[in-house]
Amino acid sequence: MLFHKPIEPMLAVDHPQPFDSDEHLFEIKWDGYRCIAYCDGEVRLFSRNRKDFTNRFCEIADELRKLPVRCILDGELIAFGSNQLPDFSLLQSRFKGGKEIGSSYAVFDLLYLEDRYLFTLPLIERRKLLIGLVERLLPAQVFTSHAVENQGTNFFQAIAGLNLEGMVAKRKDSHYLPGKRSRAWLKIKHRLETYAVIAGYVPEPFGFKSLVLAQYEDCRLVYVGNVGTGFSEHDKMVLAKGLAGIHGDCPLDAKPAIPRVAWVKPILVARIAYLEYTADKKLRQASFRGLCPDKRQEECTVPW
Repeated sequence: MLFHKPIEPMLAVDHPQPFDSDEHLFEIKWDGYRCIAYCDGEVRLFSRNRKDFTNRFCEIADELRKLPVRCILDGELIAFGSNQLPDFSLLQSRFKGGKEIGSSYAVFDLLYLEDRYLFTLPLIERRKLLIGLVERLLPAQVFTSHAVENQGTNFFQAIAGLNLEGMVAKRKDSHYLPGKRSRAWLKIKHRLETYAVIAGYVPEPFGFKSLVLAQYEDCRLVYVGNVGTGFSEHDKMVLAKGLAGIHGDCPLDAKPAIPRVAWVKPILVARIAYLEYTADKKLRQASFRGLCPDKRQEECTVPW
């Protein structure tokens, strides 16, 4: 095989809000597994952290073998749910014994074509080559990620309306920077919000590492995950002091297997941003948004 060492993918920087720009392309932020595909007669699929996904997604590898040229593609492995929208939990089930779950490959960049690396070619030119390569040769299971020009704000509103993960804004003139996180690519996430009771925390020498979150399900307080991001230094100082004064027994209906937890009385309510609830009913990518003294604990209920 021509390619021996996996390329590390280029990464985007978080950006707080959508914007309009004639210097950017706007794409859906696909909710799946980042994957670079190496196509040279044989096909190898590698994850962002260089795990070999080829055998896990053999149907994608089979389709890519139909390409008549040597190339390297960058994209996202995804699974579509019954609503025809990306479903990360469904994709994960392939790794937990799930069966008969189809996958797709949303391709958004072309890094190599025949005997030429394209890293220094502007994104807009790489995409032209990519569209000509992928859309004419392969079925819908492998497709080019659609890009919108100029109207980033309206595009983001449409994404939010479909409850998708967010969008990525990429400078049209950007080069591909393997393994680098660059402001040439900006990710803007659409997040949902909920309220959760603080049931405990995982301590560290100067405060806490994360908060243990819970919500009510049929009058039972159940564990819905931890949150370890979104705190300002002031937040952490105030919370650490307050939590130290309300230590108690585990208030949950069933104690989760979390090491070194300091349990507290369930009297504080936090506002939490998140992407979705996973299949095992935990908040995915939770982020702290603040305490809510105006909310009663009983108002913190699961959505199912």
